[in-house]
Amino acid sequence: MKLRAAFLLSQVLLVLLLAPVASVAQDRRPSRQAPSARLEIQAYQKARVQPVLRQQRLKLEAQLAPADRTQLAAYRAQLKTLREQGRALRKSAAPAGTRPTFTEAQLQLRQQLHAQTKTVMQGVAAMARKYQPTIKQLVQEVQPQQEQWAADMRAIAFKNATPEQQQKITAQASRKPHHSSSNRFFRPTDFLLMDVSAAAATEAGRAGVNFSFYPNPVTTTSQLDFNVKQSGPVTVDLLDGKGNTLRTLVAEPNAEQGPHSQQLNLRDLAAGTYFYKITTKSGSETKRFVKE
Repeated sequence: MKLRAAFLLSQVLLVLLLAPVASVAQDRRPSRQAPSARLEIQAYQKARVQPVLRQQRLKLEAQLAPADRTQLAAYRAQLKTLREQGRALRKSAAPAGTRPTFTEAQLQLRQQLHAQTKTVMQGVAAMARKYQPTIKQLVQEVQPQQEQWAADMRAIAFKNATPEQQQKITAQASRKPHHSSSNRFFRPTDFLLMDVSAAAATEAGRAGVNFSFYPNPVTTTSQLDFNVKQSGPVTVDLLDGKGNTLRTLVAEPNAEQGPHSQQLNLRDLAAGTYFYKITTKSGSETKRFVKE
């Protein structure tokens, strides 16, 4: 089942990528179905896949050595700078949306950017190998979800495909893969580079609640402050360092809009890394803290 799920994912993406080519070959007009499928699959991934990825990546974050967290932040910053330089280079070589035409100097700069990116990614890959057993375990924990993702996205591609494309999808899905296909959602380097702090900031905006606490590290008690932007249910859960729920700290069925404050007793917790997870009807946010 694991190989089949990964195989289905790769075939769905392959069909979507080839769809415009097939359409042009038939009637010289771009396919309107493939973009529709891509948009629907992107929405599906945002709603169903990304939350699970963030959850599993959060578990990995708690197991990273402090030095590796610092190095990962440096890698992300370097890759961001290189991407920005690449975009600026392409823009300068393609004014007014035309096809890029690179000068000799621009080609050399492009090669330098590629080389620098390759060097950074080699460092990320080396770190991924270090945490390979942990990443493998995190992937195995959500194997049932991965199989469901494969089936759901195949169904999305199928319903948006032409009859000819549907035949291809059916034929490809019925073939037994002869080799393992890596799951692109848990590709080790991409999974490792995922910035859980940036994801948490995005979730905070969706959740409709501002969330802070102090002190951090905490000794016996913690002051939790949150500002509800939209009235409704609010819960705050305490998670261990692996992302497992220990207990619910706050459960308000109908929190009023505005500021709230809660004193939390954490005296019984052993020293270590923990997380607060606050959930509203619009989403959730998770933040890390340390108990001394």
